[in-house]
Amino acid sequence: MARSKGATLADSNLAMNGDAVVMPDFPESSSAYTKDNEALVGKRVILKLLNNASRSVWLDGIQDVINPATGKKERARLIRGCDKIWMKEQKDLDKNFIEKNRISLHFVNSVCILDSVRDMTSIEFARVTNNFIGNPNKMSGAKRMFYEWNPAEQEREALEKEQLENEVGAIAFNQPFDKLKKHAAYLGGISFLDEMGEPRTEKGVRTLYIRRAKQDPKRFMKTLDSKEVEISWLIKRAIQEAKIDISQKGKVSWAQGGLISAMPSGRLPAEFLLEYATLPGDEAKDFLELLQKTAI
Repeated sequence: MARSKGATLADSNLAMNGDAVVMPDFPESSSAYTKDNEALVGKRVILKLLNNASRSVWLDGIQDVINPATGKKERARLIRGCDKIWMKEQKDLDKNFIEKNRISLHFVNSVCILDSVRDMTSIEFARVTNNFIGNPNKMSGAKRMFYEWNPAEQEREALEKEQLENEVGAIAFNQPFDKLKKHAAYLGGISFLDEMGEPRTEKGVRTLYIRRAKQDPKRFMKTLDSKEVEISWLIKRAIQEAKIDISQKGKVSWAQGGLISAMPSGRLPAEFLLEYATLPGDEAKDFLELLQKTAI
């Protein structure tokens, strides 16, 4: 069973930023279960590397992290026989003792199994490291990432995801086609033409719309009845019908004359005009009003 293991000071220097230290495997230490410590056995806490590794991997037991209690950057360190992980609380430890008792998180075949009672300190350390995906305070830079395996939580999330996909699929299936077209155009990734350049039938577009809804159900629901969908449709329609001139560099104008706005380089006209139309200024409001009139 993979557990917290010893590591040298050299390992610490290599892994100060949370990088993995790869070492040859060796037998379990004398901390294995015995009749004497049987009463100290708790629940298993299973850590899994995000990317599978077929060899033994050590994540060094010393790292600069954000202390959730203080919100400040502090150094955490694992020392065998010490129930404190913060270096500032390990002041009374002998330097020679520290060097001989430094330990790390040991993953075998991408898995590190810890005991909630005997390995309480290692678990506390693991959850504040920058390598832990579930750490909301993690800092960037760690190369090896791991997560805490929780089958019940994963099954709950999977069920919720399945339910949400079914819900948005049903909404997309029953959406009036006129509204569907506008929302599909706003979501993007849905072509109204097939691979031969022929217009898709309503069923063809709806099929793609349902798939798109299931791919990103949260965005689908968030934008379903938003005013941006209607505005975006009007803008794209005006551009397609050549009512808005986007051919001039650095600006967009009405085809019959009249500047709409200067446009920063690198922006897509339809996206820029959508952003512009939702601004609070009078010029933006005038543009939106005229845009709506052109659609009549």
